[in-house]
Amino acid sequence: MNIDVHAHAVIPRYNQMLAAAGAAIPGYGSGTPAPANTEDIATDSVDALSRRIALMDAAGVDRQLLSAIYAPYLADETDAVAAARCVNDAHASAVARHPARLGAYAALPLPHVNASIAELHRCLDELGMVGVALQCSCLGDSIAAARFDPLFAELNRRRAVVFFHPCINGLCSALLTDWGLAPTAGAVFEDTTVALHLIVRRIPHRFPNITIIIAHLGGALPMMLNRLDNQLPRSYPELPEQPSRTARRFFYDSVGHGSVAALRCALEAFGANRILLGSDYPVLMPFESYRETVGYLSNTQAAPSALLHIVSNNAAQIFARHRDREV
Repeated sequence: MNIDVHAHAVIPRYNQMLAAAGAAIPGYGSGTPAPANTEDIATDSVDALSRRIALMDAAGVDRQLLSAIYAPYLADETDAVAAARCVNDAHASAVARHPARLGAYAALPLPHVNASIAELHRCLDELGMVGVALQCSCLGDSIAAARFDPLFAELNRRRAVVFFHPCINGLCSALLTDWGLAPTAGAVFEDTTVALHLIVRRIPHRFPNITIIIAHLGGALPMMLNRLDNQLPRSYPELPEQPSRTARRFFYDSVGHGSVAALRCALEAFGANRILLGSDYPVLMPFESYRETVGYLSNTQAAPSALLHIVSNNAAQIFARHRDREV
């Protein structure tokens, strides 16, 4: 089974909730509702989902796993919980219509840890979601910050799969945001930075039962492993192992805007058993077809066995475990 571990759906009423709560939504701005001509998977089930399934069929993809494009991270707990339930219910509704073709990650109402743990239980136990999606930062704080340790402890107890995705906030740096680079370079740096934060906070060692997936080939991480091994221990001498070894404990999706060079770099850095098929659907659709997004993997001239690991075996092994997690 070919599994796309990184896909999204546009849900206008959810984006409208975030905007009404004052969140700055890339492409919409703060307090601006989502455009009316975008896809709503919860109400347009026949047209929107049938188009999605047809594209999956043409690309040879058996299953997509949905995550929120924008996380329900809001300062007001009531607003955050309402937004999280909105997007989770919309994803669950889509999955219920096509359970063999779709799955979903839970979105959590951070920074409110207790409410997030409650929503985690609802999503895993009642809605049957396959894991959790966390964005790289939450209201300006790293998602790996100590304040979120109780959430990681619960994710560890539940043996959860956790997918890390950029916020498109340019790392809160004017050097990116003021130059209009948050969606391009900023996303790459967010992926890189969250991986580094997970490493220096020893998340994989303190919470070893969490399966970690990082988007977009890990950003610049594949090119940094030797540099990390040389320099990072000087700043963090208590690291339990070389940073490159910790980085190889993570999984990474294949989204790279069709860059064969980037994919080859990640394959050499991490190995085919650490790369998963991802599309970022529908984000890349203005630039390439879904079939092209999936098909670029074969352009690496990797061995057929390596490609099979990427598109099928790795994800099948990871997500088979979620059925056996502790409750």
